[in-house]
Amino acid sequence: MYLFKIILGIVCVGLFPGVFGQTARYDGDHNLINLQDAKGVRVVEEVRFAKGQNDERVNYDRIKGSPFWKDASQPARLYSSTGYMGTVPVRINLATGELYFLRDSEEVILTDNIIVKVVFKAEKDSSVFISQIPNLWLNNKPVDGFVQVLNFGKYQLLKYTNRTVASVDSIVRGFKRYYFADIINYFIKSNDKVERIKKLNKENVLFNLPSSSSYDAWIKENNIDYKKEKDVVRFINFYNSHLSDLISQF
Repeated sequence: MYLFKIILGIVCVGLFPGVFGQTARYDGDHNLINLQDAKGVRVVEEVRFAKGQNDERVNYDRIKGSPFWKDASQPARLYSSTGYMGTVPVRINLATGELYFLRDSEEVILTDNIIVKVVFKAEKDSSVFISQIPNLWLNNKPVDGFVQVLNFGKYQLLKYTNRTVASVDSIVRGFKRYYFADIINYFIKSNDKVERIKKLNKENVLFNLPSSSSYDAWIKENNIDYKKEKDVVRFINFYNSHLSDLISQF
């Protein structure tokens, strides 16, 4: 958390007027180099969370762990619903669902709700996050936050990580210890249809992949463990690559 405090200590002190992208400037590689017109607020070093009837505010430095998917900002391609916006260093706060922009030594939180896809460009990390997904619901509410896309093709496995703040009583009377805890939900998406996977297991996964039982031999041969995220991704990728074979059977 010490590094995290240093980064957050260098923040923007005001609001950026205007609307993101209306007068943005780009370099020769179409990288977004001007955030002067992005609408954002300065970074706040505390998180609010509900406990009982009240909202509590706790400073990040009192919470064990990190609220971010990755602590350090990474270059990412940003897309709105109309297309590519530009490339800037960003990080995703999984506790608040907010997108943090880093410009030089200043960091701000984007308040314009226009980014629908974030594609990280790191050499060993091509992770993709999307938001504002139609028909993606959790607890009878649309998911408001970034969801990671774990594979590509007609059928996709989505991962939504809700990083919450939990607490336990300390041995010191009247003092609590706080820590981040993840609540993870998986979904299978096909076009505009999105189904939640209540638990990663063979029955739940195959139920959402029509005729997938045809590949039982491949599943056994490759030791697919449906409790493991990476194995589920392996099978869905295989399934997507053989969809034409399934169609030809009917």
